[in-house]
Amino acid sequence: MTWRGNMAPRIALFGLAMVALAVVALTVGGNEDAEIPESPLVCEDDAASEISPLFGDTLGNVALTSMDRRPVMLHDLAGDALTTVIFCSYRCPCSDGYVDRLRELRQHFAPRGVRFIAVHSNSDETMDGMTQYIQREEYPLPVYRDDLTAAADLMQATVTPEVFVFDRAWTLQYHGRIDDDKSGFFVEEESLRLALDTLLSGRALRHREKMSLGCAITRAESIAGNSLRE
Repeated sequence: MTWRGNMAPRIALFGLAMVALAVVALTVGGNEDAEIPESPLVCEDDAASEISPLFGDTLGNVALTSMDRRPVMLHDLAGDALTTVIFCSYRCPCSDGYVDRLRELRQHFAPRGVRFIAVHSNSDETMDGMTQYIQREEYPLPVYRDDLTAAADLMQATVTPEVFVFDRAWTLQYHGRIDDDKSGFFVEEESLRLALDTLLSGRALRHREKMSLGCAITRAESIAGNSLRE
């Protein structure tokens, strides 16, 4: 076999090896900014939303506190077409994981008359903590404090994040989750987006309720109960 004949197989093998290394490098490098979790995101005090009894009724009004510490009535925050109230928490990784997705939803639906409101009801959160979180995350929604969990009790909200979509008459149209994956990597159904698109088109929802998973909302009585047990 000639010299050229001996080198040809080696050159071919070397080329294949370099291609393989390039594929590995691209695979590893492409995941530096987004590490896909090996298992579903589980929050501390993981809980599920409950079936809402509000369908068919007009929601009453309730006072919230704006981030400049002024009182504001919920009904004064209504959108031109729909109002989306989302119970959130800066202590909950499930709630925190939706920041970018909520930004996209607001950018898409706000021009169509949908108002988004983030409500923090946890009794173990503070206005200072909320302010720091909003600034750090460049939070995309207007945020309100729900003192004494009045709004959460009125809507019977139990977890963060948990969504309530109301029409102009403050009648509940959709309740539950934002989508079907808290981590954001394995989303198969964008439930809130689908609900808003359907409602804005004037059509009725096939499923008005989708169970939301997240952190249980901490109410004052639960804190007091823990203190007594300690």
